[in-house]
Amino acid sequence: MNWLATLNDSQLKAVIYPHAPLFVVAGAGTGKTRTLTTRIAYLIMNDVRAERILAVTFTNKAAREMKQRVIEMTGPHAMDVWLYTFHAFGLQILRRHITELPYDYRPNFTVIDEDDGKRIIQDVIKTLDIDKKDRTLRYYKNIISRYKSMRLPEFERTEEEAIYKAYQSYLRENQLVDFDDLEIYTLELLQGYKDIREYYQTYFEHILVDEFQDTDQIQYQIIKLLGQTHKHVFVVGDPDQSIYGFRGAHYQNNEDFIKDFQADKIVLEHNYRSTNLILRAANQLIGYNINRPAAKNLESSLGLGHPPMYHHAQSDYRETYFVVNEIERLVNLGYRYEDIAVLYRNNALSRIFEDAFIKQGIPYIIYGGISFYERREIKDALAYVRIALDPTQDFYLKRIINVPKRALGMVSVQRLEQQARELGLSMFEAIDHVRLTPQAHTALNTFKEMVLDMNGDIMQMIDLEQVVPYIMHKTGYLDMLRSDQDELSDDRIDNLKELQSVFTQGDRYYEGSFESKLTQLLDQIALYTDLDKPVEEHNHVKLSTVHQVKGLEFKIVFMVVLEENIFPSAQSLLGTVELEEERRVAYVGMTRAKERLYMSYADQRMIFGTVKFCFPSRFITESRIAFDQPKSIETATPVSNLLKTGDHIEHNTFGKGVVVSIEGDVATIAFALPHGIKKILESHPGLRKVKRQVN
Repeated sequence: MNWLATLNDSQLKAVIYPHAPLFVVAGAGTGKTRTLTTRIAYLIMNDVRAERILAVTFTNKAAREMKQRVIEMTGPHAMDVWLYTFHAFGLQILRRHITELPYDYRPNFTVIDEDDGKRIIQDVIKTLDIDKKDRTLRYYKNIISRYKSMRLPEFERTEEEAIYKAYQSYLRENQLVDFDDLEIYTLELLQGYKDIREYYQTYFEHILVDEFQDTDQIQYQIIKLLGQTHKHVFVVGDPDQSIYGFRGAHYQNNEDFIKDFQADKIVLEHNYRSTNLILRAANQLIGYNINRPAAKNLESSLGLGHPPMYHHAQSDYRETYFVVNEIERLVNLGYRYEDIAVLYRNNALSRIFEDAFIKQGIPYIIYGGISFYERREIKDALAYVRIALDPTQDFYLKRIINVPKRALGMVSVQRLEQQARELGLSMFEAIDHVRLTPQAHTALNTFKEMVLDMNGDIMQMIDLEQVVPYIMHKTGYLDMLRSDQDELSDDRIDNLKELQSVFTQGDRYYEGSFESKLTQLLDQIALYTDLDKPVEEHNHVKLSTVHQVKGLEFKIVFMVVLEENIFPSAQSLLGTVELEEERRVAYVGMTRAKERLYMSYADQRMIFGTVKFCFPSRFITESRIAFDQPKSIETATPVSNLLKTGDHIEHNTFGKGVVVSIEGDVATIAFALPHGIKKILESHPGLRKVKRQVN
């Protein structure tokens, strides 16, 4: 076990701890994942059977990486460890036992994602003829999810309850489950069925939980039930990084676990990421939180490093000038753009920084964009695959029945759906019974023949790599994209090519018959979430909310727009619990920084079209950065505006010009006739600097 020698004293103590239950309070950058995976390897090497170990985490990427680490330490028999996300674990249980529940589910039910759920809600609202009252589908999906996952006693509004009941009925009638159901139904089985509960309580001898601070009430109840027999429950997490309350994370779980299991605590405080002056500021900030199950003081062996700095700007645009100029200075010192992240409280704050980056020519990406599996063409392709496997899945049939277009209008599809409902059949089965115009009837029959052909052909396939090219050719989907004048068509075709890679890799990742491998692959795709989105490694500055980059690290971090009512948010100022979570968000942002940390705010800012006067966030003062660096960076590093006298510029309307003078935020610019002299805000998005051409 040479890998034990790589651990520090606190990590080693946790890994070999003989008397679980144990709460390993792992501070930011203290080797949490190494400790957890080494614990699993240690158990296996001490004769605990791998299949009797359950480890749960929050992303598929983390689960894969953890299992690979354990295999590298102990050998291939570690493949038998139950190492899943909570949702994937629930899926494993439900595939075995869902028929026990009184909802008439079959074992081959289908998992739907968030987007699918919104489309169902949209159909439900139309069917119920409910006035949406300017509420979005996302609003209703979140309400339903909160009701289900938090087990609320009732809805506040009658129409929301009606939508929920119709939504849930639709799922059950169509053999669909959403992400919340994967956990809720698993808990129902464990709570209500003694034989199932006792079997798994006995079967799992050791239970390990990663990122425990992010667990919700349902997840904790599952862990609590499973751990009652052996009591060997080992959780790793950092309550100071619990920032997902809006997603249902239940901070009280940290206290409850210690109380319910009489668990011991081991605190990991040696940070391997950041220099000590950054850690001191973060420690000082989080020390203002009163509700902390285990206080800690992070330290590293990386030296003091550069002191964190704050910048006080007169306006929001001058704040962006500071960030842009400082990034360029750091790049000139040898840093790369990819070393840098600009973090803010919410996505709406990114625009002003994007404008400045575009104008200055700084490459950037918005981290956390739309995921691969949420793209329209990918969802269409996967819907076709599911229909080819089982034509009776109405939800997926409705998505692709007129894609590519088949002379089927919305009225025809609605009549087909109504006929199916009246006859108690699937929409596919009802095709032979519905009365439509001759043109629509011909189109439907052609569609039916195509689906039957696909069903027969796919069942004859041997390798998963055959599926995507066949589906795209058979359905005419690729021809549709090629004929589109849409500027995104080439990107959509490239995305489908990437989907081909997913299926080809599936032949190596999954075992069993062709149909079994295909089912496993579709299940894995359905479990993909926004937390699994890859970080692009190109040389770009990353603009992101703090929530999106939890778990990542950067050499340089700018925390911007640190102003009262923004960060902390106005809502968080209503109560201590909310404010403490907001402080944890700031703490997470600060601990992403490895070498340099900047915090900035402005005296005035335009918000929703109105200029507001702002006050610095309390988090700056609480971090004591102002006291450690009283002169601030404003006097240490000269800050220049983006434009200066003599700059050559180009305007979207007026064309090329030269800056004559700068007064405040206004640039006086000389354009060619007939435009002449114009006074323009130097922050105007239609204005950009150009390099002067030398003849």
